[in-house]
Parts: sequence; structure tokens; C-alpha cells
Amino acid sequence: MPLVVAVRILGIDPGTQLVGFGCLELSVAGPQVDARAPLALRTANTVRAGASSDLTWIDCGVLHLGRNRQIPDRLLALSDQLRALIQRLRPTEIAIEEAFYGKSASASLRIGEARGVILAESARAELAIHQYAPARVKRCVAGAGNASKDAVAVMVQQQLGIDLSVHLKGMTDDATDALAVAFTRVEEWRSPMLREEKLAAALGEPIHFLARRRR
Repeated sequence: MPLVVAVRILGIDPGTQLVGFGCLELSVAGPQVDARAPLALRTANTVRAGASSDLTWIDCGVLHLGRNRQIPDRLLALSDQLRALIQRLRPTEIAIEEAFYGKSASASLRIGEARGVILAESARAELAIHQYAPARVKRCVAGAGNASKDAVAVMVQQQLGIDLSVHLKGMTDDATDALAVAFTRVEEWRSPMLREEKLAAALGEPIHFLARRRR
């Protein structure tokens, strides 16, 4: 049975009321799994992305922390929900946007508190954490560091070859932004100059990989 090694990336768009998440899986070694194979022969609950045979869309959505709750209660909800999400999706890496200092210092502080919870839960699960500047994420997905959220949402779906409106009721920017962050990490893995080095290092740490066998 040929071995297929894949890295599963959970992208997160931090917030204090809504937290977007998007999970992608990239095959990094071994033969590709045929998209026409029965679902039982592929990773459970996945959809093969149409734009690239090595990339699979796993899931995306939004964590609701409660609009009318106090900040400590929202952060506790984020901790509990993210821990459950990690246990359900079993990612091997976390991708998250770096802190962004906008016009509101108060809003930046609150986002920083949410990021702290996300980083702590990721560390608890012993996951590799990768952080990217917002402009880099937009440039990677949409080709411009000042791209609008709508442009990012459109390009994410084109890159993945899927229509997220089918999977999300009232698609939100939070979910597509999180997928964009995950896709940025995917593009790092695809870099010819870095791929072999990353793969060799990661294969020495089985916890950072999922092994899938096809019949």
C-alpha cells in the first residue's frame, strides 16, 4: 500500500465576537489520492479541491463567542470552542494573521487578547504555529496587499475550485479570511526551494503529519 503523507493546516482569523476558521490539507509526499475514489478511501468528510490535485478543502466556518457577553467570557468561549475544533479537525499546523494595529487602539488590544488564547491553545495541542502579516496574505491570495475582503473571498474560492456558498449559510468574510491565511501557508509548502527541507525536517517529527494509505 503506497503511503500518502499530508499536512493539514488550520487557518484562523481572530476576533472578539466572531472567529473564522478554515482547514486545508496538502499532499506533500507520495502518490496523489484519486479524486474519483470512494470517500471511504480518502480522509473522512473532505472535498477534493478542483483547482489543484494536491490540495483538499476540509472545512471552514465561524466560531460565535457571543456579542453581548463580557470579554473574559468571550475569551473563555474561544478557548473551549477552539480546543474542540482542534480535536475534531486534527490539524498538524496553525496559520494565523499577525497582530495588526489599526486606527482603534482598543480594538487592536482586544484582537491581541483573542490571538493570545489562540496561540495558547495551539501550543497546548503541540501544533506548529505560523503567523503572517495581513498584507502578505492578501498578496498571496489576490495578488495585491491592499485587496478588499470581497476580492480575497472571490480569489480564495477560485484558488480552491469550490463554491463556499454551498457549504456555508450566509458566507462570511471571517471564514474566507481564515482560508486565505491557511492558503498562504500552503503556498509556503509549495515553494520548490523550501519544500524538500521542510519535508525532511517534518518527517522526523511524526506528530506534525497525517499518514493516509490508499488501497
